[in-house]
Amino acid sequence: MFAKVGSWRGSFWVLVALALASMVLTASLATESKAPEGRRLDVPGQITFAIGLVLVLYGAVEGPESGWTTLPVILAFGIGACFLATFVLVELGAESPIFDLKLFRNRAFTVSSVVAVIGMLAFLGACFATSMWLGPVQHQDPIRVAVPFLLLQGPAFLLIPVVSRLLHRVAATWLLTSGFVLMAIGCLLFSRMDVTDTGLGAFIAPSLLIGTGFALTVSSVTAVALNSVPRHLAGMASATTNMLRDLGFALGPVVVSAVALSGAGSAFMANLPGAGLNGGQTAAAREIASAGGPIAVNGLPPGALGSAAHGVALEALGSGFSTAYLVCGAAAVVAAALTAFGMIGLRGSGTTEDEGSGVLPSSSDGRTPDPVTVG
Repeated sequence: MFAKVGSWRGSFWVLVALALASMVLTASLATESKAPEGRRLDVPGQITFAIGLVLVLYGAVEGPESGWTTLPVILAFGIGACFLATFVLVELGAESPIFDLKLFRNRAFTVSSVVAVIGMLAFLGACFATSMWLGPVQHQDPIRVAVPFLLLQGPAFLLIPVVSRLLHRVAATWLLTSGFVLMAIGCLLFSRMDVTDTGLGAFIAPSLLIGTGFALTVSSVTAVALNSVPRHLAGMASATTNMLRDLGFALGPVVVSAVALSGAGSAFMANLPGAGLNGGQTAAAREIASAGGPIAVNGLPPGALGSAAHGVALEALGSGFSTAYLVCGAAAVVAAALTAFGMIGLRGSGTTEDEGSGVLPSSSDGRTPDPVTVG
C-alpha cells in the first residue's frame, strides 16, 4: 500500500521503523526469564537443526520451479533429512538440549505441535493464494488488494485478548476445533469464486471466517503446549511451538504455489489448442508458458505476441488457485479432526500420566502451570 503512494523502496523503510520500535518496546518492557536449573548453548543441536531445516525448505521452495526430480532438489531433501536425523541423535544424548524430545511423550503437546504446522499452513496458504489471486492474476490495485487482508488478519488483533480469557472458561479443544472449522469453511468459499469477477464482495465472508478462525487457534495452540508441560520446560515448549507455527507459515506459500501453478500450467496447455487462436499467437503463448507458466502469459501487455491467450491463462490460473484453496481447506479439516479426536480424555494441564499418553511430571519445585482446560 505504501508503494502505491510513494516508492516501493520506501516500503522497506516502514519495516525498519517497525523493527526499531519493537526493539525499543522489548528492551523497555520485557522482563528476562531463565530456567532455574540453568542452560548451556547447544551448539551441535543448533547447527544440525538449522542446516537441515534450511535445506529441506530450499528443496520445497525450489521443487515446483525446477522440478522435484532435479539433482539440486533431491540433494537438498536428502542432505537436509540426514542433518535432521543427526539433530535427533544429538539431542537424545545432549546434557542441555535445545529441545527435549521427551516432550513428545505428552499427547496434548504432540497434537498441538502437529496442528500448529498444519493449521498455520492452511492459514498462510489461503492468505498467499488471496494475494496472488488479486495481484498477479487479476492485476487489481494495491489498495484493493489490502482490503481482504484487513479482514484476514484484523480479527486477531481484536479477538486474541478475548480468546486468552476464554481459555480459562472454555476447553482449548473446542476453541481450536472451532477455529480450524471456520478456516476450512472460508477456504471452501474462496474456492468457489469466479476469477473473472473483480469485485471485492465475494472476499468478505471467507476472509472474516478465516481471520476469526486464525484468532481462535493461534493463542489456543500455544496455551495447550505451555499448559501440558512442566513449568521449567515452558520456555522450551513455547519456542518449539513458535518454530513449528513458523514452519507452517513457510510451507503455506510453498504448497499453494506448487498446487496452483502446476495445475494452472496443465490446464493452460490442455485448453490452448481449442482457444481458436491463430498459429503465431498459439505458438508464442505456448513458448512463454513453457518458460514462465500461464502467469507470464497473463501478464503480457495488450498487443504483445501471445497476449491473445490471456483469457485462457486467466481461467487456468483461476482453476489452479481454486484447487489450492481446497488444499488449504483440507489441511484445516485435518487439523480440526486431529484436535477433536487427538485430545479426547485430556482434561488437565499435563501433570499426571493420563491414559498412557506419557505426560511429563510436574516441575521439581512441585508447582504446576496455570490451568487451561484442554478437552
